[in-house]
Amino acid sequence: MKQNSINTTTYENSTPSPSYQYPEIHGSYNQLCQFIKHIPTAIAMLDQEMCYLAASGMWLQYWQLESSEIIGNLHYQVFPNLPASWQEQAEKCLLGTIGQFELENPMTAPNGSILWVKWKVKPWYIDKGIIGGLIISTEEITQEKQIQQQLELTKLAIDNAADAIFWITINGKLYYVNKQTCNLLGYSESELLQLTIYDIDLELSREVLPSYWQQVKIQNNLKFESNFQTKTGRIFPVEVNVNYLEFHGSEYQCAIVRDISPQKKINLDLREAKEQFQAVLNAVPGLVSWISADLRYLGVNKHLANSYNLPIEAFLNQEVGFLQTSPEFNNFVYDFFAKTDSTNVREVKANVRGKNRIYLIVAQKYYRDKASLPAAVFVGLDITERLAMEASLRNSQEKFRQQADQLEQTLQKLNSTTTKLIQKHKSSILGQVVAGVTHEVNNPVNFISGNIGLAINYVEDLLYLIDMYQQNYPHPLPEIESEIEDIELDFLKEDLPKLLGSIMIGAERIRDVVRSLRQFSGLEVESIKTVDIHKGLECTLLILQNQFQGKGNCPDINVVKKYGSLPRIECYPGDLNQVFMHIFTNAIDALEEKYQDLKTKNINPQPFAPEILVTTEVKDDYIAIAITDNGIGMVEKVYSRIFEPLFTTKNYAKSMGLGLSISQELIVDKHQGNLSCKSVFGEGTEFMIEIPIKLSHSARQ
Repeated sequence: MKQNSINTTTYENSTPSPSYQYPEIHGSYNQLCQFIKHIPTAIAMLDQEMCYLAASGMWLQYWQLESSEIIGNLHYQVFPNLPASWQEQAEKCLLGTIGQFELENPMTAPNGSILWVKWKVKPWYIDKGIIGGLIISTEEITQEKQIQQQLELTKLAIDNAADAIFWITINGKLYYVNKQTCNLLGYSESELLQLTIYDIDLELSREVLPSYWQQVKIQNNLKFESNFQTKTGRIFPVEVNVNYLEFHGSEYQCAIVRDISPQKKINLDLREAKEQFQAVLNAVPGLVSWISADLRYLGVNKHLANSYNLPIEAFLNQEVGFLQTSPEFNNFVYDFFAKTDSTNVREVKANVRGKNRIYLIVAQKYYRDKASLPAAVFVGLDITERLAMEASLRNSQEKFRQQADQLEQTLQKLNSTTTKLIQKHKSSILGQVVAGVTHEVNNPVNFISGNIGLAINYVEDLLYLIDMYQQNYPHPLPEIESEIEDIELDFLKEDLPKLLGSIMIGAERIRDVVRSLRQFSGLEVESIKTVDIHKGLECTLLILQNQFQGKGNCPDINVVKKYGSLPRIECYPGDLNQVFMHIFTNAIDALEEKYQDLKTKNINPQPFAPEILVTTEVKDDYIAIAITDNGIGMVEKVYSRIFEPLFTTKNYAKSMGLGLSISQELIVDKHQGNLSCKSVFGEGTEFMIEIPIKLSHSARQ
């Protein structure tokens, strides 16, 4: 059906004033009908009973009707599916309650299709302003409705998109934000629309925006990474896709933003896992290489690289055999990939630094993903001397098989150990979250601390004003007296300052904890700083404060501090905090173990008073820190090995035996100091830390 534009300007007046002189058309029914029939638009005339009096030719053509079919018939018979609201509005129009109305609704066309129609209805008048009936016109708006629905659907899709989507104007103002943008940044829609892009994108400033805008305008779109800040102050990485748009003469940028924190975390974990894997392979006493299905090196360990006086990077992506030192190894690799076997073992000869050596090569295939071709790991052990000494055993096939099986098991154990170490390392990363948590907590706590003092002053002023009012107006109105009793004003005056004081104390307590956590999170900082060592001890003790409380009827651990007068020292403060943490944790475990030992032996544990003594003093060019406990202690056989890596007397689920070995490395190797231990079983243990006041040149490297 052709869309028509309906013109109803002839009927602009709704209810004429009583003094209006009606033209002849209002008093001549026949002339009005003739006017309606020949008007060039789709229009019809109804009487007060809603029966058709006249209809234009375009009306009949529009609805594919004959004049004889509708003249004298009810409008609701011709259009039986009109909504009830249509009839309600028409009745109000006939009564003069409303001057006109417009209504949109879907209609079934004569050909069966569904069309959207816009109705325009106004009354017509006979002499003296009496309503004689209604003038109705129609306009097809199907296309406009479809466009409107498409726009609504598009907006719904954008509003509910999984990615954050927002528009910005050329001056950086946020013009539109979807729901995910609000969820991602923690603001409401109204709050975001009051902000600029500089408030959320930390890497985009007002000075940079013009050049950035021009770049996007030239390229039409741009993809980059940035850092956004939430309402709470959390900063996280994002991937941003920006498109340049022009609409109604104005310039906009549409940004599609995705939080890439998980991807960044995965990439970091993968990189750290790769570094650990390389370190493990470097520790293998043999030549290790891993090769792709297209017979190119994916990597080697340092022993293989050193054997040929080459850096590890020189092997990457090189074809097998590029060194031309071992045709037997090359053939073994070719054969291994040509077969379906997942493992294989072979002795090969190789020329290493001009000498012929014999290696036992163990090969193991693996798949990087389900869709890829297999790669393989080759581990070669130099068996030249062993073969020379055990020539008779080389002739024994059974012995060779056993050796091969043993090497396979070693490789499997190596893979298993590597996996466990990677998992342990991942769990240690959680400690790094401390720095982030302190940052998030610090902002609101500073806000509370900064404003609670003002609030106390304001409350005191108000209470003073109330006291003055009560002194000068001792007999208030009954309504005020009743309200004073209801709210217990005397109690409020007494309790409100106490309440605000409690809030102030709580805020200060949180700030102390945050300050300690921030100092302790210096673990990640590698730069040398001049610090007060006592602050590092105090923040570590504060973090461990909960562990000093007795558990299972065990008395609380008493921490005694005998601090000397120490100068500020040059050190890596985060590393020292880590050392203090390890030693204090060992002391706590020793005290709890002694209590449990006394309890198990049915010895009355009440006289036992667990204690940790921390003593500091200056010794020549060093400072000495002694941490002593009266715990279970250790026998000489144990404490002589406590600095060995992976040595522990505890369950491996609780300790990997790395804490004290790491501590010794940090003190001795990194600070050029000394870490020693003395212990008497049943009496206690003392750890002595000695650190130079100023680091030597070698310690600064």
